[in-house]
Amino acid sequence: MAWLLAAIRTTIFIFFLYAPFTIFWATLSVLVAWMIPKRFRYYFVIYVWTSTMVFFMRWVVGIRYRIVGRENIPAKGVIACNHQSTWETYFLQTLFYPQTQVIKQSLLKIPFFGWAFALLNPIAINRADRRSAMQQVIEQGTRHFQEDNTYVLIFPEGTRYDVQKLGKFTRGGAVLAKAAGVPFIPVAQNAGYCWINKRYVKFPGLVTVEILPPIDLSDKTAEQATNLAHAQIQTALERAPVPR
Repeated sequence: MAWLLAAIRTTIFIFFLYAPFTIFWATLSVLVAWMIPKRFRYYFVIYVWTSTMVFFMRWVVGIRYRIVGRENIPAKGVIACNHQSTWETYFLQTLFYPQTQVIKQSLLKIPFFGWAFALLNPIAINRADRRSAMQQVIEQGTRHFQEDNTYVLIFPEGTRYDVQKLGKFTRGGAVLAKAAGVPFIPVAQNAGYCWINKRYVKFPGLVTVEILPPIDLSDKTAEQATNLAHAQIQTALERAPVPR
């Protein structure tokens, strides 16, 4: 019975809320966002859209959340978060803003969503060319910090992992933070229990999002900071209650 109810809620969310609103808002953004000053464009294109999705996911699907460590959020920095589902890609946009992301170039080719996302000049990289990708992250990320006083979100695992496993971290986030002289902020979340990777049905539950204290890079290499972030996120995930 619980599974059937979750399936009904998921279907309502995807087909009657998520898809129609995304197409509508992305189309509207493509038409008018170019006229909005860059500093405020994020709020129109992304913040409104992701906040609406988080609202729908909470009140229709039943995915609630609690935030631990909000006092650890600095004015700007590189966010390094574990990646379990699509949920955190929406939610983190509403917690750290304005924000840009390191994304795959292919995402910008997605109709409606990709076209609107391109208006925000995300750091779109070609993962096949690692050396060039790293240089892009440093150059474009530093420019975003200097011009926009923003956050840069990186999922250092590079792809989504199931809740039972924390993937190996790449050091790009720490390299960028050290080069730009900004805080390196580890974030742990366990939304994968509710939004199970590669499964249609989404389940209700209370997701824990923990913002850990920024890591001081002044006396650490990027590799040391990356390993420390991995260890801290692993510990945070182990102490977080399973969403119910």
